[in-house]
Amino acid sequence: MKGEPIDEALIGQKVAAHGLDWLYRSETGSTNADVLDYYREHRREVVAFSELQKAGRGRRGRQWHSPVARNIYCTVGLQKALPAKQQGLLSIVTGIALCRALRRNAGAAIDLKWPNDLLAGERKLGGILIESRPHDGESFFFAIGFGLNLFMREDELSAFGQPATSLDRVVAGELDRGEILATLIDAVIAEIRAFDPLQAQSLVEEYAEFDAFHGREVEVISGRQRIRGINRGIAAGGQLQLETEQGLQLHSAAEISLRAAAE
Repeated sequence: MKGEPIDEALIGQKVAAHGLDWLYRSETGSTNADVLDYYREHRREVVAFSELQKAGRGRRGRQWHSPVARNIYCTVGLQKALPAKQQGLLSIVTGIALCRALRRNAGAAIDLKWPNDLLAGERKLGGILIESRPHDGESFFFAIGFGLNLFMREDELSAFGQPATSLDRVVAGELDRGEILATLIDAVIAEIRAFDPLQAQSLVEEYAEFDAFHGREVEVISGRQRIRGINRGIAAGGQLQLETEQGLQLHSAAEISLRAAAE
């Protein structure tokens, strides 16, 4: 419910069923930082969630706006063997897991904006932030953070500096944050564990179903440079494929921002 604390015992039971530890704090700096600190100390997989993030970050260090007990702030910490050149795919796997779960369980038409934004009607609904630490050989520990707007006032949404929305504005009926969080945690853990980097091509094809701008003209912004082209989905390494007058270009998540071109 809006404004009510999450049932931490219920979420803890769900997490424990996957074999992970769990951390709940009424407020925290960042659930990603909590997971990375826990891994450094205990070397165990863990899920952290909170009612409030005071230092939550989006991509490229942008602050994530965090009202108390009205949204979802969560990080899933998992170990996985994955070649460095394919780690960009984890954002895609996570995004698809979140979209599929929200479509199925909340009846919401949620899509992805490459590489890590969740959209509802081309307005930002949530975001993904993934950080990693070496574990063993090609195995890494990944802090897979996601934030989701559930109950936001208009003035709070306008503070994002881009078109944004919250789940209560796009679905009918009552929302239970705890139930939604449990569903999303289940989905992310299952999809990340099941992901086989040798099957990356199938992920490329699956992504097209969730790509908010697939086949549309977009503008890639890299520093002061703006490049227009047609969004042709992702490559096997997770890069954006942009069809330009000069040919097909690949862009990595570390370099660019993506916007739909003005009609």
